[in-house]
Amino acid sequence: MRAVILEKPGEPEVLAVKEVSDPEVGGSEVLIRVKAIGVNRIDIWVRSGVYKVELPRIIGVDAAGVVEKVGREAEQLGISPGDRVVVDPALYDDVCSYCASGFTSLCENHKLLGFNTTGTYAELLKIPARNVYRIPENLSFEEAAAIPVNFLTSWHALFYRGRVKAGDYVLVVGGGSGVGYAATQLAKLAGATVITTVGDEWKIEKAREVGADYVINRRKEDVVQKVMEYTDGKGVDLVFEHAGRAVWSYVLNVVKPGGSMVFCGATTGDAAEVNIRHLYRRQINLIGSYGWNRDAMHKVINLFKQKRLKTVIDSVMKLEEAPEAHRRMENSRHFGKIILTP
Repeated sequence: MRAVILEKPGEPEVLAVKEVSDPEVGGSEVLIRVKAIGVNRIDIWVRSGVYKVELPRIIGVDAAGVVEKVGREAEQLGISPGDRVVVDPALYDDVCSYCASGFTSLCENHKLLGFNTTGTYAELLKIPARNVYRIPENLSFEEAAAIPVNFLTSWHALFYRGRVKAGDYVLVVGGGSGVGYAATQLAKLAGATVITTVGDEWKIEKAREVGADYVINRRKEDVVQKVMEYTDGKGVDLVFEHAGRAVWSYVLNVVKPGGSMVFCGATTGDAAEVNIRHLYRRQINLIGSYGWNRDAMHKVINLFKQKRLKTVIDSVMKLEEAPEAHRRMENSRHFGKIILTP
């Protein structure tokens, strides 16, 4: 099969398509003919060496495709060749205390495709059968591949960790990113009023189209001033944050007393300074969020089936164009999901 092989960390040009052996399927696994691959920020961190992984490695987390082979044990789960499926890329051991309690995102042996194990930038993907879900008929492969990392991460952060509720004011940092536009939709689904930030004028209307009530161009406007204006000087109940160091210095100033900030990424850096007195005097909650629990995929897929959520596809490129896809994301030229097709 053809796959993008990362042999050494570096600039996007280190990504190269090569011929490698087809994966062999075990008893509880399925083999998927990949039709669409979602590009994520973690792909860039692995490629650039920010995240140290064993190399060489096929990178990539998100994927959707057609089941080609099914292991004997996997047949009992009702998965058949020809099924259109999307992959839950998080692998759990299902035996540790965290898995037993349902908090699988804290699994002691948690693995993520493309990070801890072989990824999705390939024509074929081997995956445990319990990690595949049928794609609703109303979704294409490209749309399905845009779901997992972005919507599951946002779901976990907003609902499981942030406890967003109807009537809340929510600031979504980076509304043009994959998790950003997903978080906007999910917060609106919960009944919240959503304020979001973007870095380009052309992204303002797109952010409104996915549900944002207020959109701030962070390059031209004072984010704190605008948020306080939109909330009548009270601040927001919840900040959804994934940008890291560059925004921590000011977003905590828009959290109302007793409010919270849930954070699930560190794109601009992982070492941020905070005013501790400001936090404890206003009794602000800082809530870390990583990944998602196993039950999230079923819930999110059902919402797509009901057409209550939608994906936004920024662009579709060939597997050979993976370097350009990475450059597009690194330069923030996208809104929504960048997709690769084998």
